[in-house]
Amino acid sequence: MNEKTNIEEKSKSNVKWIIFSSVLGIAVALSFLPGLFRSKKLFEKSPLLGKEPTDFEVIDPKELEDRQNIPKNKKTLKEIASENKIVIINFFASWCTECREERVKLTEIRKSNDKEKLKIVGVVFQDSKEKILKYLKENNPYDYIHFDEGETAIDYGVSGVPETFVIVDGKIAKKFIGPISIYEIGKIIEGEKQNKKQQ
Repeated sequence: MNEKTNIEEKSKSNVKWIIFSSVLGIAVALSFLPGLFRSKKLFEKSPLLGKEPTDFEVIDPKELEDRQNIPKNKKTLKEIASENKIVIINFFASWCTECREERVKLTEIRKSNDKEKLKIVGVVFQDSKEKILKYLKENNPYDYIHFDEGETAIDYGVSGVPETFVIVDGKIAKKFIGPISIYEIGKIIEGEKQNKKQQ
């Protein structure tokens, strides 16, 4: 009888220990979550904010089908920024799942602001021309494309995709790590509309 009682007590003790360990594990995991979100926000507070973006050449996406690989209508980011109030620079790749979802948002932004001076520049990150051509045929939200050989990502501090920069009046106003927020970009665009009315 005593042996049976001891076994039951040990069993109850083990159950309590398992429950305690599980609760402790969940508590520790949850304690790290705020830090993860804070670190993302800290990285989004880039030292590039308020500065002019590093310049690079872009081409019209339609010219990607040119088999001779000789773009006829090259432009620079600096030229585009000087001609438009807002420029969105989006680092992306065809193999990036989040990028595929994000281009729907970019297409929506482009369509809803077709009368505004807004352009979207896509920067290809570690991908091939063939795959990008196929990717853009499915859905192309970009006005211009730039194929990065690694230097542009370094200049902008980009280590993965998607990452996005919003240029307002030639200066970097916002950085997104991961998918963009239509709401936040909408606030920037609306702010520029109000500034335009007051001028």
